[in-house]
Amino acid sequence: MKKIWKIRKDSEAVSPVIATILMVAITVVLAAVLYVMVMGFTPGGGQTPSGAFTSDAKLTATTYKLTFGAVSPDAKFVDCKFRIDPVSTSAAVVTTYTVVSVGSVTPAVGATNAGIAITDIGSDGKISVGDYITITIHSGAGVVADNGDWTVTLIFTSTGGQICQKVFAVTAA
Repeated sequence: MKKIWKIRKDSEAVSPVIATILMVAITVVLAAVLYVMVMGFTPGGGQTPSGAFTSDAKLTATTYKLTFGAVSPDAKFVDCKFRIDPVSTSAAVVTTYTVVSVGSVTPAVGATNAGIAITDIGSDGKISVGDYITITIHSGAGVVADNGDWTVTLIFTSTGGQICQKVFAVTAA
């Protein structure tokens, strides 16, 4: 028994300073790994996607088609909302539409100046190149509410940031 005790007494252990440094380093590495994992589960990592409308076309006197270009990183229609308003009037006339599902939007309470429909070409729920929205500007029985420039803005709901914006001209003829 004395022999075992002598072996333990003669052997050297890790210094308390080195042990403390190792514990701090392990803690920092674990915290970094946990941070990366949590950020990976957040949609878009808390980042507002960016994109653009690539074209606009007048379909009828009151209906306009706006086509999407690439959006990066990927964004789903249901994670966004549209804001449509005439440029020449005050912000009090702004109409905000929440996307319920692809092809279905819910206008803000009292919205009477524009209608919107979403067409998802890939049927995947994501905003992709070639997807488009159709906007109908109206007031009452289909009469153009406001000739002139209108703005449509796509907003990423979780951050409130603007993904893309397009100004298009409304003409009654």
